[in-house]
Amino acid sequence: MTDTPYFVITIASCAADYRQTALGHMPGLAQDLMDQAGALVVRYGVVATGDNVGALTLFQAYEHLDGFEKAMDVYASSAAYAEVMSSGKVQVVLRNIMKTHPVPFDQNREVTSKYAVLTRVSSADPMIDEMSQLASVFADNGALTLRYGTLVTGSNAGNRLVGATYPSMEAIEKTYDALAADSHYQSVLSNASINMRGIIRLMG
Repeated sequence: MTDTPYFVITIASCAADYRQTALGHMPGLAQDLMDQAGALVVRYGVVATGDNVGALTLFQAYEHLDGFEKAMDVYASSAAYAEVMSSGKVQVVLRNIMKTHPVPFDQNREVTSKYAVLTRVSSADPMIDEMSQLASVFADNGALTLRYGTLVTGSNAGNRLVGATYPSMEAIEKTYDALAADSHYQSVLSNASINMRGIIRLMG
């Protein structure tokens, strides 16, 4: 069973001349979300490739959806959040919720992850067994954490989302080279369509 059943993913456009200032407020917001909303995981960074390059990204994980309800109250009271949003240089463009599926993976939180790769897939079947078979490919080639689930909100609701973190670009390259040579992965691609893949540079 996954230890983080719900992930909330927020993307906000940010003026280039304000990005570092906004990132400077993120530790305060992350602490507010953990202390007041019970977030199990809070990570943030900047979109490096794919859609919305240069945008800020915030990941939050909760055991139950009422944690996100509390998070919305945090947004209303957090000084860090107010400072960023009142700048006029940051605008939320996307906020979606993912319900994770139970894919076995030994999450490595001891090594610092520098990058996250998000892959969105359209498929009629949730493909939980297939992703469970592929989990070892991610682990063996350098992925530190792996989450897989179904988007339950937004224009892509019903799509599957794979999120993995890595210590380096080299580990990302190694993982996707291994996936390309894996027969289980090729079988997944024959029954699904990748419609987005992006890399996020994690800053905290």
